Amino acid sequence: MKDRKGFYWFLLPSVVLFLFATVYPFISGLNVAFTNWDGISRDYDYIGFKNFIDMFHDSNIVRSIWVTLAFGIGYTLLNNVLSLSIAILLRPKFKGNAFIKTVFFIPMALSPVLAAFVWGFIDRNILSNVLGSSLLGKPATVLWGLIMIALWSGIGSNIMVYLAGLTNIPNDYYEAAAIDGVTVWQKFRYITLPLLGPSFTTCITLTLTSALREFGITMSATAGGPARSSEMISIFIYKNLFSFQKAGYGQAVSLVFMMILMVLGICMNRFFRSKEVEL
Repeated sequence: MKDRKGFYWFLLPSVVLFLFATVYPFISGLNVAFTNWDGISRDYDYIGFKNFIDMFHDSNIVRSIWVTLAFGIGYTLLNNVLSLSIAILLRPKFKGNAFIKTVFFIPMALSPVLAAFVWGFIDRNILSNVLGSSLLGKPATVLWGLIMIALWSGIGSNIMVYLAGLTNIPNDYYEAAAIDGVTVWQKFRYITLPLLGPSFTTCITLTLTSALREFGITMSATAGGPARSSEMISIFIYKNLFSFQKAGYGQAVSLVFMMILMVLGICMNRFFRSKEVEL
């Protein structure tokens, strides 16, 4: 009993911080979403579901949804394909293996803001000279530039997850397949992919949901420009909350977006869990 009391005392600071930093703002946001508050004045009026109704007539939010989906799907596909490929290459033990793993993981220690500034400098001073134009400065290529920054900054975590999944696959399966004359592609298709089910569940679900709520890199690199071509939902919410003085509307959009992310995450998790193969 004494050990349990000690456990609760150690848990208390985290619970208090969670309540203060997450639960309280969420409850306050529920109230603001039903008002016309501008984010500055002390007075506001309750307007019912008007903010939620206005969302269906806002052309800007439709554009932001498409931009968010394009970035999220593109980043998720490239991240998982590249991280799985690198993990397969790094699975065998060789000299310098640990150093290469560290190189891929180091960018994750940098903040998204710093990563955006570093790659913004590279884009303006190096890539623009090589390619003839800036990736981040053109509407047609800005999302590719943001995906490139996000990949450099976040691919390391998925590499580690896939490496752990590959390590858990018994070598006996590959040895038996080699005796039967199975090709490299067949080993990958019928052994590696099915047994990496738990890794796919973790990586794809977390990568997509985090990409859809991307904010730091985009805000630091482009702030939604040029011409709103990189204005994702997170940037749209931020601008309404702090720039357009439409805090009530911005909060309503953020609540709907949060619910969509929750439902999407749960559905994806259940889908991939149902496809997993037990060892």
